[in-house]
Amino acid sequence: MNRLPVRLALLVTALGALALFVSACGSSDDTSPSGDATALAFKITDEGCSPHDAEVAAGPINFEAEGDSSSVTELEILDGETILGEKENLTEGLNGSFSLTLEEGEYTLRCNGGSEEDGTLTVTGKLKSANSPEVEKAIASYREYLEENTAELTTNTKPFVAAVVAGNVAEAKSLYAAARIPYERIEPVAESFGDLDPRIDARENDVPASEWGGFHKIEKALWAEGTAAGMAPVAEQLLADVEELEAKVKKVDLQAVQIANGANELLGEVSASKITGEEERYSHIDLVDFKANVEGSQVAFESVEPLLSKSDPQLAKEIEADFDKVYRTLEPYETAADPGFVLYTELTKADTRRLAQSIDTLAEKLSQVPAAIVTGEAG
Repeated sequence: MNRLPVRLALLVTALGALALFVSACGSSDDTSPSGDATALAFKITDEGCSPHDAEVAAGPINFEAEGDSSSVTELEILDGETILGEKENLTEGLNGSFSLTLEEGEYTLRCNGGSEEDGTLTVTGKLKSANSPEVEKAIASYREYLEENTAELTTNTKPFVAAVVAGNVAEAKSLYAAARIPYERIEPVAESFGDLDPRIDARENDVPASEWGGFHKIEKALWAEGTAAGMAPVAEQLLADVEELEAKVKKVDLQAVQIANGANELLGEVSASKITGEEERYSHIDLVDFKANVEGSQVAFESVEPLLSKSDPQLAKEIEADFDKVYRTLEPYETAADPGFVLYTELTKADTRRLAQSIDTLAEKLSQVPAAIVTGEAG
């Protein structure tokens, strides 16, 4: 998940075009009649975004960001409190980008942590065309996947919560991984809903101690403290938050380009926290999350692959092959016993290096997809 600066980890390979799945721009257009996208460039400074405000015509936009601060490291575009797109981990000297298609209106331009954090992005004019049938098919396919996994998340969280409330530590431990998998497959979608993702998935020190709850607070109690005492209210709130996520997903607006961006987002999750063992620091089931992130990334890519194949079938084939390579690299660590993988603490440095290299190879190619789609090259 996207975290506060304490969580930010530098990816080994630059993952250009990272962004979230969800858009509040109802009549989005993922193709451009001219085949061009407008480029907007920003520098991230200690003060915030430079320029502080910007104006652009409605349509496909490539946001290009240059890091020039050691403390302010991300650029976000928001509609109200909904994050439409972002690029993070941009420490000083690093560049990155993401793509969006925006309709007329005013959006918040945010560089988190800057002394002048929020600016305004003004989008003028009307979008020139509606989504093509191919784009609508891609969106419908991915929407079905989102709804299936949020439903599964609710289903799997209920018995986990029941075990925690009953104080059954062993049972709760055995059910924890099953609840985590569907969340990790579609994790970025929750990040666009204000504080919903931190409520579900924040780790210790990501948020103030008085606000910390969700999966990882319970994880710490079960594994580090060996008890579920005091966790009943936390578990009950977790279930309520998961059910809220399921309801919100049914109403989201999606863009094909953001689905492609989301495939990158999930690989960023692997590099930022699963490879390092930071995500599941008490249960050490990081490889379970690792595979779920890759599965979610693959489905997101496959949803938009027909759009890419029109312009670059070779790249599409290479990405398919690289997904297969990632799964083959992960196979040696799978086990028949619960939770299905060796614990992260059993991995050597050589193991984590091998896994990271497979992700980096895939991510480099996958990062080329959003820009192709947003400019209409794949449409």
